[in-house]
Amino acid sequence: MNPFLLIPSVALVLQSIMLVLFYSLPDPLGLSLTEMFSGKTIWQISMAFGAILVISSIFAFLKKPRLLAIFLAFYFLVAVVDYEVFRFSHQRLSYSFLRTYFHISNITDSTTISTLGGDLKGTLLWLFLMLLSVGGAITFVVYYTKKKTKLAQTLKKSSLKLPIVLGSVGLILSVIPLVLFLTGTRGIKTIPIINVPVDMRFTLGKHTLTSPVLHIAAVETFEFIRDNHKITDELVDDLDAFLPSHFGSSRVDAKRYPLYRNAPTHEYKAKQPYNIIFVFGESYKGRIFNQMLEGDTTLAPNLWKLASGAFFTEGGGGLWFKNAFSGGYPTVRGIMATYLGFPSHPNRDVPSFYASNHFTGFPEYLTHYVKSYMTVSNPVFDHTLPFVEKFYGKNWYQSEMEKIRGSSDSLGMDLTLKLLDDLPTDKTWFLAYNTIASHIPFRGYPDDFASKSEDAMERYRNAVLYTDKHFGRLLTALAARDDFKRTVIIALGDHDTPVDSIDYKVPQPLGVSSSQIFMGFFSADSNLFQGLEIREDVASQMDIGPTVFDLAQVRASNHFWGYDLLVEKRPAEQPAVFFSQNAYYLGFRDFVLTGGLTTEDVYKGVNDHFTLAEDSLSLFWKKKVVGASKVLRSLLRNDNMQP
Repeated sequence: MNPFLLIPSVALVLQSIMLVLFYSLPDPLGLSLTEMFSGKTIWQISMAFGAILVISSIFAFLKKPRLLAIFLAFYFLVAVVDYEVFRFSHQRLSYSFLRTYFHISNITDSTTISTLGGDLKGTLLWLFLMLLSVGGAITFVVYYTKKKTKLAQTLKKSSLKLPIVLGSVGLILSVIPLVLFLTGTRGIKTIPIINVPVDMRFTLGKHTLTSPVLHIAAVETFEFIRDNHKITDELVDDLDAFLPSHFGSSRVDAKRYPLYRNAPTHEYKAKQPYNIIFVFGESYKGRIFNQMLEGDTTLAPNLWKLASGAFFTEGGGGLWFKNAFSGGYPTVRGIMATYLGFPSHPNRDVPSFYASNHFTGFPEYLTHYVKSYMTVSNPVFDHTLPFVEKFYGKNWYQSEMEKIRGSSDSLGMDLTLKLLDDLPTDKTWFLAYNTIASHIPFRGYPDDFASKSEDAMERYRNAVLYTDKHFGRLLTALAARDDFKRTVIIALGDHDTPVDSIDYKVPQPLGVSSSQIFMGFFSADSNLFQGLEIREDVASQMDIGPTVFDLAQVRASNHFWGYDLLVEKRPAEQPAVFFSQNAYYLGFRDFVLTGGLTTEDVYKGVNDHFTLAEDSLSLFWKKKVVGASKVLRSLLRNDNMQP
């Protein structure tokens, strides 16, 4: 049999199996991949099959069957890992994929294992496909080498008809989604004869590493055109709807740098620079943490002891924001919004080019601070390495590999306490660390700490309690320091995460259920806080930078959207915003709005129940958020956030 007919046939069958598994296997987050890939399914199928046929035609022209088998084996190895990572982690894959998942440090730590640690059945099936791909290629190469003389005669007699057919069909399949995109095909279309409705939105974006070169070129071309919006007065006005009222009056250049303003001029609450402990809590859900304000203080007793003032011998207190929101999902989006002061956007991957751009994270403004960072998770895995390297230089540290499963937060606190001991008492310092136990699927605590119930919410509470246990160790160490009274503790979630049925009552996947977080500021200094103040106004991760400027006595031009939460309050009618999966989310004090950037529907949510909204106020904000999105996309595309 002609190997250039056999090999592509096997490859097409294997690709079909991969696509079926990708869409049908259960997902740990309970999300529907058909919904997440809505409008991209035809694109994915056409490009996947088209790529195999085009690749096969090239090797057929060259009459190199063994090289084709080897190439396709490698191609499917990458594709299997690609789909597996996306299905279990929901990281928005981009061209930083290789650096993220094939970085040398990933080969030597638990990140690699956790990548495949979602659904056991799915993992085994994917691994079987990988072995099948490699085994098939090896088998063919060995067989062809032994029968080379006989098969070579067959190939010598073969015409160019097969390569031409393979290449033509492959190019047609590859071009179909691009043609439909260019001709403006949108909405649900019914395919004639078979009478099957198909979503034909064809939203372009970077979805998997194995995207063929043709699609990559098209995406870059059309994203460049789409993202380069001229910054008009109307778009600046849309953007201003989400910025502090005094932002516009101190803006440097509205047309060139609409997100850059001169140094703040308002009076700071802090009268001296404070040491800062910055705690990034994994998936600290605002909806659950707020229950402590209603009396359920067993969730995180040490945090509650700090917040309520019971931890302090005299004075002290803090701010607790009941309506605090993340700037995006997953972790890298929340970190980006917190450190850079503006929301992420699904069309641009800021971390991959951070080291050479015109953004400045708030740690870079703390030039007179001794800075240190402890992480319990590999910053390569969650796309945060460029941030870590830029903000902390060599002063970042990763905790030891756990020998007892689920002990990462314990080991992380061991290292954090060591770093704390090394910090001076006669200079100001900034110490950040992150937690991991409450990462989905909420099994990041040792078996002897608590049982691993089948109930996800019970596991989540156990994980938070374990994290809080080690947070208590930090509080004890801080209280023993001479500089304790001029130290502020900032604790917040990197994002929310779906846990129970309430989290899934949303119009978009990873929308509202990824947004409401815990956020609090606490100190023993009664000049800053007197008791626990519970704030009802909206707060956002984008407010962290301006608030840190107050605590650190920094006055500098910046691109932070937010408010100084120590002295300013966001108006009740002005929402916090983030973008996720080409959707938007607006967090108001009393309700939320969410919808797609390219669709007309607006959903309004009150008490976690969502209905279509057609009132003028909702439609007004829909227009504003789309305009702000255009400005942000253009700024990120052109890398002109600041001069």
